[in-house]
Amino acid sequence: MLNLIKLEIKRNRLKGYITAGLLITVAVLGLVYLFAAIPHLDASDTDVQIFITYNGIATLSLVVATACFSILSSAMYNRFIVEEYASKKVFLLFSYPVKRSRVLLAKVITVFLFTFVSMLFSGVITFAIFFTTEAFVPICQEAITMSTLFGIAISLIAYSIIAAALAVISLWFGYWKKSASVTIIVGVIVSCVFGSFASEILLAGGIFNSVIVLVIAAASILVAFVLTKALSKKISTMEV
Repeated sequence: MLNLIKLEIKRNRLKGYITAGLLITVAVLGLVYLFAAIPHLDASDTDVQIFITYNGIATLSLVVATACFSILSSAMYNRFIVEEYASKKVFLLFSYPVKRSRVLLAKVITVFLFTFVSMLFSGVITFAIFFTTEAFVPICQEAITMSTLFGIAISLIAYSIIAAALAVISLWFGYWKKSASVTIIVGVIVSCVFGSFASEILLAGGIFNSVIVLVIAAASILVAFVLTKALSKKISTMEV
């Protein structure tokens, strides 16, 4: 499996996706500072309560990052799987002396791990820069505690998993329709739906927010596993 993953990385250049990840990081970092500055711009608005705490700022920025990386992952699935299985390249894939299901699994794992690791590094860079500047020139009035940092770290891991898993839904629909546009459009729709849900439910407050995020992460992995297994079965019986 490791050799297949290495082959996928060689066959599909990741430089463009790495660049996209860096651009997302810069954009999210800018949003983090903007979110932190909102209470100073209009303190009379009742909605600014969300931006007063580090947890609120982190949650909103992670929701945005999740949507961005999920869409990026959808674009990768389109190139790694949808385009290849919908074109003459499928003959080359089926000529590999390995099971079709293993080739597909290698592709899914490659994109999943790339998305997870990219968002994880993006979040680490973003929050490292933000909290470093907060230590010297604080924008947020809340004190930085180890409990806050630990909670954000757990949320970052959970949201990174969610971003990687949600894109498998767009892969399923994209492969079903054999369409690049469907893959991307479904990726955008799924990301928007998740973003709306996360903003309304998770930012409502409560001691169970972290538990909800972890439950969503576990559920998204389960959905990704079921869809990948179903797609593997379909490809294993595919005739060319």
